Amino acid sequence: MKKSKLVMGTLVTTVGLSAILSGCGSSSAPKTADKAQATTGATAATAAPTDKKVSFQWMAHTAYSAKSSDPKRVEYINSSLESYKKAHPNVEIDSRDYDGKVSNLMIMASGDRAPDAAMIDAYMLPKFYKYLQPLDSYFEKAGLKIDDFFPFAQSIMKGPDGKIYGIQFTTDTRVLYYRKDLVPTPPKTWDEVIQVGTKLKAAGYDALLMPAGRAEAASVSVVLPMFLSQGGELVNKDGKAVFGEGANREKMLNVFNFLKKAADTGVTPKRAANIKNEADQNGDIATDKVAMFIGGNWQVNQLKDTLGAERFAKYAVAPVPTMSGDNAVAMSGGWAWGIFTKDPDKQKAAFDFLMQTYMGDKGMANWTTIGGYLPPRKSVYDNAEFKGNEFTKTFREIMEKTGRARPASDDYTVISEQLQIAASSVVSGSLSPEDALNNAWKVLSQK
Repeated sequence: MKKSKLVMGTLVTTVGLSAILSGCGSSSAPKTADKAQATTGATAATAAPTDKKVSFQWMAHTAYSAKSSDPKRVEYINSSLESYKKAHPNVEIDSRDYDGKVSNLMIMASGDRAPDAAMIDAYMLPKFYKYLQPLDSYFEKAGLKIDDFFPFAQSIMKGPDGKIYGIQFTTDTRVLYYRKDLVPTPPKTWDEVIQVGTKLKAAGYDALLMPAGRAEAASVSVVLPMFLSQGGELVNKDGKAVFGEGANREKMLNVFNFLKKAADTGVTPKRAANIKNEADQNGDIATDKVAMFIGGNWQVNQLKDTLGAERFAKYAVAPVPTMSGDNAVAMSGGWAWGIFTKDPDKQKAAFDFLMQTYMGDKGMANWTTIGGYLPPRKSVYDNAEFKGNEFTKTFREIMEKTGRARPASDDYTVISEQLQIAASSVVSGSLSPEDALNNAWKVLSQK
């Protein structure tokens, strides 16, 4: 591992997960060199700099660090590090990056070797409550308001004791994209999807494309929104799978029956069983033969680059259709920051830097703009530094009203894997809905 430290003006960049384990206690953006300055309000430091020497270690997912492959992100982070150091010459910063795997961070936290502050996949934040330090006092001094965060983010950030243990700073959502020239009114129900889609199929279009392959997108973009919108429960209060029992089984079976009907009628092409990620649909969309597709907010800029502004202007977005047409659910992901150190000086230094770079008004506005993410704070959408697109207002409304996070269950990875296999098998026609569900439930019920 290569390591260089920033003392009195030299940036610290430390890379390598193995060293941490052994040694630790997409969109266009404006010029970023002058954007990382501390400001008033929710981007300000919580107190004036002092002469006391302080050092802290922070660890980001590689894509969110100065080791990112995106030069805009690297420029922004390095600029923020430089400006923070100028304002806090007494603080030494040790920057590290990792692959974002919760299991690796959990090993460090449970062994009392976690970094002072770290990025955590937001839906898994509850698994770290017992290792994280409450941030309520810093939160209040920084001018942050819990009600400013979308409800799904609030539910993750607040522990069972009501205290704030992390701050989500990015999010995303999934929607139905539809071509306005082909679908003047987007379908709200599954029956409407089949009715509209059958006509589109007859006209030579892929009526509804979706990522139904064996990858996480099949769960979060397809199966879970359709299941949860019926009131289904994926896991119980103990985090154990219950989707194959009683009423939950019937609701999950409804999802697979719809997927079978969509595939059998040709509304959804069977090749969707091999589409692993939302962006994997972009090539098909570029043929101008896709009338509707289930995708993510991050595809907007990708498709503008692929199609050009004029062709992309044919599309609009709406909530993913549900069985009844009501109670739509949009799965929302994202990342959060948590602070592990109990040292108050390290806590404050880390919090101030993260506020400036990622979590404060300008920090969140700049970072989500540069990275192509959505802010989980409502007020940031009105910040002049945040640059959205023509669908940002709708994305915000969908997240605020229907956003849901994945459950912080130890079994979630296996649950998701089995639902992916089931969805892919049903769409391809290799298994019936009943057999696909039975196979998935058998794996979970034997755990």
